[in-house]
Amino acid sequence: MPTDGFELTGIVSDETKTRVGKDFYDRFYYLYNEYRVNSKEIVVVEEEFSFSRNTKISIKIKNEVVYEFLARPDEEYIDTMAKQAIYESYLYLKNLEKESKYFTQY
Repeated sequence: MPTDGFELTGIVSDETKTRVGKDFYDRFYYLYNEYRVNSKEIVVVEEEFSFSRNTKISIKIKNEVVYEFLARPDEEYIDTMAKQAIYESYLYLKNLEKESKYFTQY
């Protein structure tokens, strides 16, 4: 199907506020590229302040929360959460792709 212009893919937006959030974003983005997810949808890594001194990190696609967790300044924990977030994001994007095949836009 021919299209006019060009299409940007693989955009991951960094909306983190702390060092822990930035570390998570870096790890998530590395995995996003390593697994060649390269989605047409914009993936947003967002961080917001939560209870007391905690922050909550969310992965959003199409303004829908795909995965979220409370951040901890532990490298192993961040690595585990990044892997889980990539997995959940990948499943969500594949499901969107599958749904788009069933619907015809006029």
